[in-house]
Amino acid sequence: MQFNYRATARLIARHAVRLAWTTTQQKWTTSFGLAGLVLATMVTPSFGIVAFGTAFAGWWLAVFVITLLFGLMGNRVGVGREKATMVHQAQTSARQD
Repeated sequence: MQFNYRATARLIARHAVRLAWTTTQQKWTTSFGLAGLVLATMVTPSFGIVAFGTAFAGWWLAVFVITLLFGLMGNRVGVGREKATMVHQAQTSARQD
C-alpha cells in the first residue's frame, strides 16, 4: 500500500490553521505563545546540561512555563480585541438606526 504523504501534510496543515489561526483570539494566543517559546529558548543557557547536570530538565520546564504564560497573555489580548470589535460594531449599528 502506497501512502500519499503530501495529501496528509495538506490535511494536517489545514487542521492546524483551523485550530490555531481562525479567530482574532486564536491568532493572538498562537503568536504570543510562539514569541514566548522563542524568547525562552533564546535565554536558556546553552551549557546547562554540561555545567549543572540536571539543569537541562529544569530549564526546559522554565521554557514551558514562560511559553504558557505568554500564551495566556496573548489569549487575554485577543479576547480584549474581540470585545472591542464587538462594542465598536454595536455602536456603529446603533448610530445607523
